[in-house]
Amino acid sequence: MSKTVVFIQGSPRENGNTRALAALVMETLAQSGVASAEIDATRLQCSHPGCIACGRCQEGPEFRCHVDDGLARAVATLPDYDAVVLSTPVFWLGPTAQAKMCVDRMASLVKCSDAGALATPLRGKILGLFATGATERDENLDILERQYRVMAEYLGMPFVSALFPFCGVPAGQAAADPEFATVARDFGVRLAGMLGGRKCCDP
Repeated sequence: MSKTVVFIQGSPRENGNTRALAALVMETLAQSGVASAEIDATRLQCSHPGCIACGRCQEGPEFRCHVDDGLARAVATLPDYDAVVLSTPVFWLGPTAQAKMCVDRMASLVKCSDAGALATPLRGKILGLFATGATERDENLDILERQYRVMAEYLGMPFVSALFPFCGVPAGQAAADPEFATVARDFGVRLAGMLGGRKCCDP
């Protein structure tokens, strides 16, 4: 069965650089026999933004947010994929608010027992971070990467990332830059390798 990767698209610009570079990753994955899907976090219907800390997701055996809206339904599908990639530009040292709403609702996919044992259907799946920033890496992207690396370790998910500093070129044009394109395609190759996909040059 083909491996599948879902990209949580957090950029509010449909023609932005983050989405354009992510498209190169999806092309590379396809060449390796890995299928891709997208969740457009900017278009999800939500009755409450993010998590409201009601705690109801911890009460029963199912891993699902009890706020019945489009955001909850999208997050509930994440365990169906072999890898989850957060694809976002950096807004004020973090992911966009739209992407962060998805991340916050992912709390519904984690249960902690009174003894501290953690259970999640995401364990063993890959968590990826694909992030663009307009300034130098140390000011924002490294902070973001450290945060999501810790999350991956907590959930028992192998982690992979691609960071694009100084990506403040006009919207959508980053994919035409050879250096940016190489980083994007390399991310796709690494992700496919972690999923056991065939090499891009294989028949």
